[in-house]
Amino acid sequence: MFRHPASRSLSPVFRFPGPRSRHLVATCILLCAVLPVLAQQATLAPPRQVADGVRLYRLADPDLLSPRAPIAVQALRLDPRKVTLEIRRGHDGTRETVAAMAARRPGTIAAVNGGFFSLQDGRPTAMLKVNGELLNGSRRARGGVGILERDGRTSLLFDRLIVRTREGTATYTPLLGTSADDWARAPHAVSGAGLLLLDGRELNDWFIEQVSEGFDTTRHPRTMIGVDGDGAIWLVTVDGRNPFLSVGMTFVELQRLARRLGLRSALNLDGGGSTTMWVAGEIVNHPSDPAGPRPVSDAILVVPRAR
Repeated sequence: MFRHPASRSLSPVFRFPGPRSRHLVATCILLCAVLPVLAQQATLAPPRQVADGVRLYRLADPDLLSPRAPIAVQALRLDPRKVTLEIRRGHDGTRETVAAMAARRPGTIAAVNGGFFSLQDGRPTAMLKVNGELLNGSRRARGGVGILERDGRTSLLFDRLIVRTREGTATYTPLLGTSADDWARAPHAVSGAGLLLLDGRELNDWFIEQVSEGFDTTRHPRTMIGVDGDGAIWLVTVDGRNPFLSVGMTFVELQRLARRLGLRSALNLDGGGSTTMWVAGEIVNHPSDPAGPRPVSDAILVVPRAR
């Protein structure tokens, strides 16, 4: 039977891609994942190189707030292959400034305040785990971050979880998909109040975390920890309670900031007068307490990775 030559074009010819084609496909996939992060970070001012793998960015963009207002943000970007994180408790279990805790750990590059605590006695009021020892659990499902080491780099766990202890045994109950075994294995972990982003998804209902009324909708100084699409870790402080310098952020505004930084998971830590960032021997934010940096229960320290 006669077939017109043009009809051959109606039957597609499939060929397996050669090595060069496979390389181009892999490159395109990588660029699709990385370019959104680079595009977000391209809007930031040039950073200060603090140490190998540690950069400090500053933002003062009133468009991060709605309605617009003065804002001052300090953001540390950490290379998880070159530095790692530790949680340090106040001396003898009492309250201590972030700067004092950083100074007691030789080699500390930077530090921020960590979890919530009682102002009366300095005890943590939610999950706190330091050097493998669980110092306090959490009966409510609070947002938390755990610090793990995997294949020579620091990895962060984010979830909402309940942590109970009975007869010296800790039981971790994560609610959003992480492994209880990973939380048990993490040497350091701390609760926040307000899981903001998880794997690229914004969370906007914090009822389960039982945050105080108005805590999420009122502008306060904030401290945030997150991870971006490259796996880089971010420690962020937002100054507040100063109408001329910086008014602070609501949770929605903090999520907007997290997006600006390219974060995919982020947690709000203790804030208010506790919000402090210490970098290379000096406080680089503007703590809101009139007396200066507040003594706190614990701090998250940035230290060089052991070679």
